[in-house]
Amino acid sequence: MDARSGGPALSGLKILDLSMNLPGPYLTWLLACLGAEVVKVENPDGGDYARSIGGEDGLGPRYFAAVNRNKKSLALNLKHPRGRAALLRLLASHDVLVEGFRPGAMERLGLGFAELSARQPRLIQVSITGYGHQGPNRLRAGHDINYLALAGVLGMTGTRAGELALPGVQMADLFGGSLLALAGLLAAVIQRGRTGRGQFVDAAMFDGSLSLATMIQAGVAAGLEEPRPGGMTLNGRYPCYGLYRCLGGGWMSLGALEPKFWANFCEAAERPDLIPAQFGGPETIAELKRIFAGRSREDWTRILAGHDCCCEPVLDLKEAAASELARARGMLDQAGGSPGLLACPLKLSGSPNPASTPAPVLGRHSREVLLAGGLSAAEVDELTDLGVLGT
Repeated sequence: MDARSGGPALSGLKILDLSMNLPGPYLTWLLACLGAEVVKVENPDGGDYARSIGGEDGLGPRYFAAVNRNKKSLALNLKHPRGRAALLRLLASHDVLVEGFRPGAMERLGLGFAELSARQPRLIQVSITGYGHQGPNRLRAGHDINYLALAGVLGMTGTRAGELALPGVQMADLFGGSLLALAGLLAAVIQRGRTGRGQFVDAAMFDGSLSLATMIQAGVAAGLEEPRPGGMTLNGRYPCYGLYRCLGGGWMSLGALEPKFWANFCEAAERPDLIPAQFGGPETIAELKRIFAGRSREDWTRILAGHDCCCEPVLDLKEAAASELARARGMLDQAGGSPGLLACPLKLSGSPNPASTPAPVLGRHSREVLLAGGLSAAEVDELTDLGVLGT
């Protein structure tokens, strides 16, 4: 470790994580990657749903492992009065509580923000929901596909023929949920440093999904673009920005939006006559399809390697994870217990990330966490005997 380093950036920040599945756990994994201590609070009966997702395919443990590394597991039944009381005891030694329940669920457990804040004024509660704590859809169930649909994102995602398409990753969950919640949480931590008080962070995945279109909406509202698949500047309307199939079935991504990049591409493709047609119509697009179809993806990658033209091969996820670029950027988790998993994407020059540790077995740290939180050994034993605590 560099002698000038102050240690992990969030060292000392203590998180109680009640969330499950993807948005909350991805957020708290990033916090753990930055050095925060994350205690994952789970139901003793099965724990996080992600532990068992995938049925007979056995995907659950792998999915769970990916976003729950570097955490501790406390298996505690919050529906039992003694379990609720134990969690309230932990508030005194924790800074942040993260949850992903529908609005009202925490209040029904007796763990609403008003009550928690009265006990621990410095507490920051982060609530990740589909549609937020106000509005007509606040209690409506949903998943990533639904938030993107209602936010207008899916309505402009697809082919030039007008067919809609689903993104390959959960954009609403991860951006609208995890990353914007991370921004709100860290902003609240900074403000607490000035005021001494915590606050409630309302992170709605619908809000975040709609926010993804901030720049695009500016053009749509001005009447400059029509939000439809393959009909906008950045989703396939023009020849210079699109996806092209190659000989043998591979694809290339061309993003030559600036004139200099387009000119460089045309020269590399030995078609300088197309330089004036950067923003041409269907005829130019058809000609580019023909040009790309004449060579394989590997050939195009080799030909364009020395040209500054924003044209790259479309890799599948296996290829991307195994690429020289991913290795050079340290994006593969090298910990012995996490083969094949991706590493933390956050890299800070003065605060090294802690070593990656495997996701915990359900209840692995229950006793340790409660003892550190002020409960006596006798109290912990009693909770275990009552079935309130899983160890």
